Amino acid sequence: MKKILVALVVLILVAGGVLFFSGSINSIVKEQIETHGSNALNTKVEVAGVDIKLLDGFGEITGFSMANLKGFSTTAALGFDTVRLDIGTENITEMPIIIEEILIDSISTLYELNAQGKGNLNVLVDQIGSQASSEKTEQDAPDSEPASESDVRIVVKKLVIKDTQLALDLTAIGQKKYDETLPTFAIENIGGTKGLPPEELGQAMGKSLLDNIIQQAKQKQKEKLKAKVKEKLMKELNEKGGEKLKGLLNKFGN
Repeated sequence: MKKILVALVVLILVAGGVLFFSGSINSIVKEQIETHGSNALNTKVEVAGVDIKLLDGFGEITGFSMANLKGFSTTAALGFDTVRLDIGTENITEMPIIIEEILIDSISTLYELNAQGKGNLNVLVDQIGSQASSEKTEQDAPDSEPASESDVRIVVKKLVIKDTQLALDLTAIGQKKYDETLPTFAIENIGGTKGLPPEELGQAMGKSLLDNIIQQAKQKQKEKLKAKVKEKLMKELNEKGGEKLKGLLNKFGN
């Protein structure tokens, strides 16, 4: 099996489709996530538990964690307490498979800059893009097998990310480490109307999730740097007694 970025949801559905009546689906999904996720990301991926009830349209993964990338600290880069799925069961054997909603609750994530100003999550997004390009090259090769109409395709109508706890580590560039809570956000209609193959859906979901977190982390970074510049100027003005300038600076900061 290719070393792909394995989306948690995709693995549930693929394993569920193949092992529809098998009682071992939970252990198989857990193994798939850990093995292929670790291979694809070049960092250790672990899962505490998996509970799949495909006929009930229910899936849950608990205790997901991903180790940080090489060149950064040893703190985990990403972790989820719980991932819950609402799977459409009306046409479970037809393509595309419809996932009504995925809820990822209580994400803990580290956005860390190294001494060169490169973010760990940016590196991860680059790896996802590189993996996608590599797979496309393989698919376009002359001896590759053509896609079949019966191939698994999946649509995710809504991906909701709730209560993201962000550790913003700027110590490598002479700043501090900050703890922030990011607002809930949602990504809709992943896979369009026809759906995407598992590999492509996994990459699309991972990139969308990380892009959103990176965007919010960068905004927090700008706010912290702006606050630090203002604090430094206020300190200098206090020392020089510049009351009028301090008033203007406070208006500008607000």
